[in-house]
Amino acid sequence: MSNKLSERILSYQAAADLRLLPRIPLVIVINGRSFSKLTSLLDKPYSSGFAECIMSTMLRLCTDVEGAMFAYQHNDEIVVIARNDQSTESLPWFENRVQKISSITASIATLHFNKCATAIELNLMSEPMFACQTFVVPNIVEAINTLVCKQQNNFHTSIQSACFYELLKKYDKNTIKEMLNGLSIDERIDLLRQECGVDFNQYPMSFRRGSACYRIPKVTEDGKMKNKWFVNAELPIFTKDTSFLSNLFKHDGIDIFRQENL
Repeated sequence: MSNKLSERILSYQAAADLRLLPRIPLVIVINGRSFSKLTSLLDKPYSSGFAECIMSTMLRLCTDVEGAMFAYQHNDEIVVIARNDQSTESLPWFENRVQKISSITASIATLHFNKCATAIELNLMSEPMFACQTFVVPNIVEAINTLVCKQQNNFHTSIQSACFYELLKKYDKNTIKEMLNGLSIDERIDLLRQECGVDFNQYPMSFRRGSACYRIPKVTEDGKMKNKWFVNAELPIFTKDTSFLSNLFKHDGIDIFRQENL
């Protein structure tokens, strides 16, 4: 009876052990839990201390997630693109088991961000925690499109955030909501300049475009060339410089569909 009971309980567990299709790009999205409240005491709309911690967390994820080749960060979100198609022997990280990947990745982000925030005495309302969602996309083109979409969302969010927090120095929340209602992106940028004397382009580029982490070749002390993780806080606009992402993804993988002209 004991063995039958054990098998039955394990069958319940196995039914929820979803495994994603291997040999196609894996996308891991990590988000801060209730970070708007958590960061309410920080400088808004941009905090250099918070940016330091979230970029450091992105770098840590890239070094810990097996098969990671690129990560993009904006606000409290980090998107990691991982591959397992570089050779016929490449195996998925944790067999592409969604619960395993999500729980471990969220734990890595939470622990590292907390460590970094404590080290620089970041003024947070409570202890940070991260949630995670894991999925696959059918090919590398859609992995690139995911990053394009994320950067476009960040652009809209950063303008909204800049307008709200700068106007909050002069108006109440209801007035600001009425002022911004129905305005286009360009109109919001103009409103920010006219009402607050703030040029949106003067904010750090990482706030406006996000930041990224990927490997670049570097010369080691012994004169050898080695790929090292690099955090780029001055990204191009992906839709304007289409070669930036395509060149980074282009030469990895051996049997995945690619679109040469993005």
